[in-house]
Order: sequence, then C-alpha cells, then structure tokens
Amino acid sequence: MALTHGRGNEFFCQKNHKAAAFADLKARIHAQEHTDTARLSLGLGLFDRALSGGFACQHVHLVTGPCDQGSASGFVLALLRRQMAVCTDQPVIWCAPDYGGRSGQLCAEGIRALGLDPGRFIFVHENHPVRLMGAFEEALQTTGIAGIVAEYAMLASKADQWSRWAQRLRRAARAGSAVGFLLGPPAPSASFESSWSVTPGTDYQDKYDWRPCWSVSLEASRTGRPHAANVIYDPLSGRLSAAVSDSAPTAASDAVYMQRHAQHRFHFQPAARQGWDDAGMMLA
Repeated sequence: MALTHGRGNEFFCQKNHKAAAFADLKARIHAQEHTDTARLSLGLGLFDRALSGGFACQHVHLVTGPCDQGSASGFVLALLRRQMAVCTDQPVIWCAPDYGGRSGQLCAEGIRALGLDPGRFIFVHENHPVRLMGAFEEALQTTGIAGIVAEYAMLASKADQWSRWAQRLRRAARAGSAVGFLLGPPAPSASFESSWSVTPGTDYQDKYDWRPCWSVSLEASRTGRPHAANVIYDPLSGRLSAAVSDSAPTAASDAVYMQRHAQHRFHFQPAARQGWDDAGMMLA
C-alpha cells in the first residue's frame, strides 16, 4: 500500500509540474505576442487607426497585387521611404528571384524616381523559392535593418507549405527589429500580422496629376479592422494622401496644381504619367 501510494504521489507531482511548465510557456508566448513594438505610420489617419497605430515592426505583413502590375511594389517602396526616414543609417534588404517575371525587376532609376536612395538597398537574388524564403527568414532575425521584403512568387500555391512558412516567419520576425513585407500575387493571409491588396487606382481621374495612385485595401489585421481607399503617393515629398475622385477638374484646381508644381524643373510627359498610373513604379 505504501509503495502504491508513493507512486501515485510521484505521478501527481509530475502532472502538476508539466501543467505548470505549459502554463508558463503560454504566458511567455502571450507576453511576447503582445509586447508593444514600434510602428510604421502611413500618415493616413483612417489606415493608421485601422491598424491601431500603423504597421507593427517585428512582424510580417502580406502585400498582394496583380502579377503584371507594379502597384504593390510601389506601395511597399512608399512605406519603406517613410521607414528609412526614421532609420537613417539602416539598409533595406530585398529578396527576389533573378528573373523579373511579368512584373519586372526593380532598377536603381526607378527606386530613385520614387524618392529613395538605391544605395541603401541590399538585393538578395535566389531563384529557388524555398531558399529565397530561407534568406528572408534569416534577414528577419537580424537587427539594424530598416525593412525587409521578399517576393514569394508561386510559393503560396502550396497551402501546407505556405502555412508552415507563415509560422516560421512570424517567429523569426519577433527575434529581429525590422518590419517585414511579403510581396506577390494574391495569397492566403495565413497568420501574418496584416494582409493587403494593392491595385492601380481607377476612380481618380485628374488628368493633370502625374503622381501614382493606388487602390489600397487592408483586408485583414490581427490588431485592427479592414479599410479601403484610393491613395496617392507624392515622390517629391514622400507623403501618402487619400485621393478625391473628380473626373472634371475645375479652373481653380488647375491653378492650384500649376502653382504647386511650378518650382519643379522637370516635366512629365503624358506617356510617362500613364506609366506611373498603371504600374506605380519604374521597372527595368
């Protein structure tokens, strides 16, 4: 009887120890998940409020767009410009395949035209999608980086593999300090901090406005709510602003436009403006 009673106490103690260890692990994970982190503000009140303050650093955000358009890439570059203005001495890591595909590749002139310094970009080229995601995962764990971007191409077509990578990247981002962006065609939001869809803006029809216009939709957020709007990016100031649809500009709006841009020496031809509107960026 004494031996049986002793074994029962031993089993009971082991069970309590495992329960306590599991509870402690849950508490540490919860604390890590809910630790206040720095946020990247868009400068757009409605989007910032929908995100509870902006893009959370130490997290990965999914940004999708049409394969044959550069609107999603242009939107991410606009966000990186804001982040680079804060992290003045930190580079950006951009992971992408060697081939440009239908959306093309970033080029130095296109980056400069959007107001960013191409000298602060570190490009990692890898054609194999798993190895590319591995490089992205390793970069996410590195501190002293302003932002990290990866173009996942068709990796999201495999649901089980995509879900596993989402979990791995989430853990990796918490170990680093940068904001991460996954860029590519429409894909499941999985467990990413937020999920976005960016397409060329269609409702904004000011024929005098050469600035890129995107239709931006926040489709899911772990700490916020969905929101959508047409957004204009000004490469001169780096500001994002909500677009106002107006198919018939008045003489007053024409005068404001001419006065605002009179000090700039360069002139955008209609063809170039159309390229900005459609692609949102300059591609090689």
